[in-house]
Amino acid sequence: MQVIVEESSKLAKRSKRDALNLLYGNNSGSITVTLSICIALVFGFSNNEQQHFKIVWFSFMCLLLLWRSIEGHHWKTKLKDRKYNATKPLLRFSISRYLTALSLSSYSVLFFNSMDVIELATTIVIMSSMAGGAATILSANKWLAQSYSVILLTPLSLMCLFSGVDYKVIFGLLGLVFTVIMYLSARRTFQFTHESILIKNKHSDLLKEMEEKNKQIVEANVNLEEKVKQRTEEIFELSHIDPLTKLCNRTAFSDNLKLLINACALNDSTLAVLFVDLDGFKSINDSHGHGIGDKVLIETAKRLTSRTAIPKSVCRWGGDEFLIALQNTDKNHAYNYGKALIKRLSQPIQIDHYSLKVGATVGIAMYPEHGVNDIQLITLADTAMYVQKQFAKSDVCLFTEAMRATLSRDILLKEGLTQALENDEFYVTFQPVIQSQSGEVSFCEALLRWKLNGEHISPEEFIPAAEQHGLINSIGSWVLHKACLQAAAWSFDNSVNLSVNVSVAQLMQGDLVSVVKSALNKSNFPAQNLHLEITESIFAHDIEYVLNQMQALQSLGIKVSLDDFGTGFSSLALLQSLSADVVKIDRSFVSTIDKGGKAIIQATQYMAQELGYSVVAEGVESKAQADTLSAMGIDSLQGFYFSKPMRLEELKQWHEKYKKLVEIE
Repeated sequence: MQVIVEESSKLAKRSKRDALNLLYGNNSGSITVTLSICIALVFGFSNNEQQHFKIVWFSFMCLLLLWRSIEGHHWKTKLKDRKYNATKPLLRFSISRYLTALSLSSYSVLFFNSMDVIELATTIVIMSSMAGGAATILSANKWLAQSYSVILLTPLSLMCLFSGVDYKVIFGLLGLVFTVIMYLSARRTFQFTHESILIKNKHSDLLKEMEEKNKQIVEANVNLEEKVKQRTEEIFELSHIDPLTKLCNRTAFSDNLKLLINACALNDSTLAVLFVDLDGFKSINDSHGHGIGDKVLIETAKRLTSRTAIPKSVCRWGGDEFLIALQNTDKNHAYNYGKALIKRLSQPIQIDHYSLKVGATVGIAMYPEHGVNDIQLITLADTAMYVQKQFAKSDVCLFTEAMRATLSRDILLKEGLTQALENDEFYVTFQPVIQSQSGEVSFCEALLRWKLNGEHISPEEFIPAAEQHGLINSIGSWVLHKACLQAAAWSFDNSVNLSVNVSVAQLMQGDLVSVVKSALNKSNFPAQNLHLEITESIFAHDIEYVLNQMQALQSLGIKVSLDDFGTGFSSLALLQSLSADVVKIDRSFVSTIDKGGKAIIQATQYMAQELGYSVVAEGVESKAQADTLSAMGIDSLQGFYFSKPMRLEELKQWHEKYKKLVEIE
């Protein structure tokens, strides 16, 4: 009996060591994968507000992975292939893995509220992949294998579940279901691995006598390898396939494109990369909701792949952008393919009881004529698409060498805008708006100006660049704060208001009200003296959201001006709902006041009177225009006839001279 107990104890110790050896054997690969994932999470998404905290989190993860590397090296040099007591090494291994799981899970908790849908979906995919991998590589330890997936997925799933956002709730439910599946799978995998280790150790003493048992072990190992292969394929799919459209994601497409380029180089053949951007998708998303928008993207993906022989050559690049790689093709064929693709994508899409329609703008870059690697081709195709979109949507554009200057200019503007924000290189000018009857200053419009390397850059050029590169919200906040600070120090009395332009992106961002409050508090500028100007194009977006934002701003005492009136999307019903304080007639109607513009101005004046709005005419450049507009009853006038935009000191000097001129008249 004692001999049996001793043999059983030895078997248990060998099994424990073998289990630990199996765990440590995956240490290097696990560290590499975890570090890569941490880098992707921290640096793969642009989030200026949270980036500092992400870097702090990343630093902690690096220290943790360094500790794991040291532990792995100690096992490899001091313990591997030797007899040792596995209790303490197993404890250290378990602590390091639990800390890793808790740290990865903390990322989801800490940065959940700042994640957009792409970052959230990517985080869920990454955490699910990690959980799936852990069920296999930690299968030698029951508690590690079962709890690792639970720690990784449960917090993120619960936060999604209780977020109140439909697609997040779905993510949460799927996450919890996947957690249960991983828990049960880890349990089964542990049982299998544990039994395999026991069998291996038993048969090491009875190898010659038990050939049949050895055969079972071989079969068991084959099954285990098959399971590992299956899990690896699942992880690959989760990390390389867009979860919504089932197309390749960025990573997979870039890898596939590199292979295609190498093949073209060997065969001396050509290749085309098509950058496809949907037209009108955002308005569908805003007006019908993300659920309908997702179905539109799914149907678009089906149409993209219906005429493509190689599914891996089609990719969802992000949002409503897609990429296609065409092998063995010339420019004419690629152009015609793009034309046919636009026609196919523009067909109505039947979703529920809606008949929806999107268009597409396509940019094309050719290998090797335009670029010789994946990054160049994708960038140049994107540039061609952007140039075409600026000129006319729903058409195809082949990249040309002339566009390189556009691309270089775009890069220059992006870098310059970033530097200007960091170094406070922007400045604000003010253009007075004059009351037509009294001649007194009614308010001043703040206008952003910028010099880059001594060159005056027009707002018509740098504002679209700021919007394209995600800098417009930061710039808009800077303008609002700076304008309020300077207006608090100007020479006008409290009857003169300040007007600041607000972009569509700022309004749709969601934090505009808090930014305005911050600017008012820091400058002590009275809220009732602040106008916020929005363009008429804002009505092409989520109307209900826009109106709620405007009402929230007006509740602070702020006035709302509708800029560029008559050029966009507004209707009488929307104007009534908005309850704007000021309507600004676009300068294009003032410049054509003798050629038909007068009728539009009169109609606007009548409508504004009925709704109780004040009317401002922009672009007044002559005395004749000013006299005509005053005679029509337009409340206020703005333009170079009265003054150009001026910096604060010039404005003070101009005001002193202007007051004397008004007194004389």
